[in-house]
Amino acid sequence: MLHPATLLLTWLVLTAGLQWLPVSWLIGLTMIVIVAALVMAVERTLNLLRRSRWLLLSLAVLYLFATPGEYLPGILGDIGLTYEGVQLGGEQVSRLLAMLASLAILHQMIGTQGLLAGLHCLLKHFPLRETTVVRLMLVLDYAEQKQKIRWQEWLSPNLRGEGSLTDGLSLAMPRFHWCDAVMALLLFGIFVAMIVGP
Repeated sequence: MLHPATLLLTWLVLTAGLQWLPVSWLIGLTMIVIVAALVMAVERTLNLLRRSRWLLLSLAVLYLFATPGEYLPGILGDIGLTYEGVQLGGEQVSRLLAMLASLAILHQMIGTQGLLAGLHCLLKHFPLRETTVVRLMLVLDYAEQKQKIRWQEWLSPNLRGEGSLTDGLSLAMPRFHWCDAVMALLLFGIFVAMIVGP
């Protein structure tokens, strides 16, 4: 199996690629990804969508009612909905749904430890890598245990309340293989091609 960093990088490139997809392809891909996520990672997918419901709703309302254009006929146009708003709102919500569903699949495949190991590897040259990964590890640890903690406690320098911040935490680091290097080069080429365009 590929290194978690390679899989995380694949997800990042795929989600970036969603920006360039035509609307019909985007909606079709979103439906496929959501169905796959509900088959492969139903609990994670539903939890992620439930926690993102206000973001999805805000995004939809913002585009539906704040996008200028030609008004829809009838009562929908009377309340301010435009063709352009419906199209742009549908595009943005579809992109976010595809990102969330594919993230749930990735999380199911490599687990929390895999996500953290991949992030640790990708942030190799960033000065706050250790702090960022440890903080995220603690947040995910508490989230999976479903403990209720106030947001101020996430910012506390000693989240666990006693001992070192990293007490009881460990992170297994898988080794990179030649296939990971090949995949990373391929992904880099795809990303450059998306930016440069036709």
